[in-house]
Amino acid sequence: MKSLLIESSFPKLSCDLSRFRLQLDASELHLEEDLTRATILEIKLLQVLDLITSGRNEDAAPLIDTLVFDESYSDMPRLHVSWLWLARMTIFITNSDYMLALGAAENALMMMVEVTNKKKEDFLAILASLLYNLASVHHSLGDNARAKKELTKCQKLFERLVKKNERRFSPMLLYAIEASTSIITSKTKQMEVLKHYDDEVKLYTGMLNNGDSKKTREALVNLVNSLKKEGDIMLEMGNGHNAAKYYTKALRYQKKVSTHMGHKELQLSIGLAKALNKVANRRESAEQLLESLQPLARRLNAVNELIEIENLLNNKSKNTNIMSLLKSLF
Repeated sequence: MKSLLIESSFPKLSCDLSRFRLQLDASELHLEEDLTRATILEIKLLQVLDLITSGRNEDAAPLIDTLVFDESYSDMPRLHVSWLWLARMTIFITNSDYMLALGAAENALMMMVEVTNKKKEDFLAILASLLYNLASVHHSLGDNARAKKELTKCQKLFERLVKKNERRFSPMLLYAIEASTSIITSKTKQMEVLKHYDDEVKLYTGMLNNGDSKKTREALVNLVNSLKKEGDIMLEMGNGHNAAKYYTKALRYQKKVSTHMGHKELQLSIGLAKALNKVANRRESAEQLLESLQPLARRLNAVNELIEIENLLNNKSKNTNIMSLLKSLF
């Protein structure tokens, strides 16, 4: 599973901290004496976010520990403390410290129990993110049954949140959908999940054409790659029917990432043709698809793919001749 996008769960702040964003590094941060207590606490929270998103977990971890254990910060809002524990959990997962990650999740949930308004967007965002992290931990520990339940609940929460705030939550919903390809072992169940989200993916990825969301684009690319990987696995197992489904889904989502036929589309289409070739009544379609891909391969100067296409077409012809000759002998 991909690491949680911690910024999607970051709670809304009550103060305008734009003037501090350029000096969030611990060595540069200078807090004026006239700042209110609430402002200082929120600056610290923002500093943690900045450290994690810039890949500095080794600096973020001790700062989080100070904020959650030091009694001088005991007046921090419970929702903010729960987010800090979620952030700490995410760092533990990155370091494969799964038992410590579960402990952080427990602490986060203990804080969330004390939050009065449990229908707020920020509360639900942290809860959905905790479920995503829990699914990741239990999947890593081999408890896929538990991970599947947590992921299903996580998906439903992010689905609700996307309807409220598409830009903020659509990348994490895509991450949760992608995780289905590794956590849900039943290929039928995987396809059911993807089918369920088909229409919604089309809606909330509409922004990609305008380049509005880099995170959404990255998440969709990850989903396409995961679907291709599943298609490759099914193909190796000789299951052309399921492989074709995964390649078709991957191509459909890839069209949201790119509006033109490029190298990625060519590879996915070749995979689809190879899958169709393993389905008895679809071999003619596979041949037609391969023939239509030859001009694209030449235009892209994709030498390896062009050779693969020609080999697949030639092998098809040879196999047909072999079958005819064998029949003539019996």
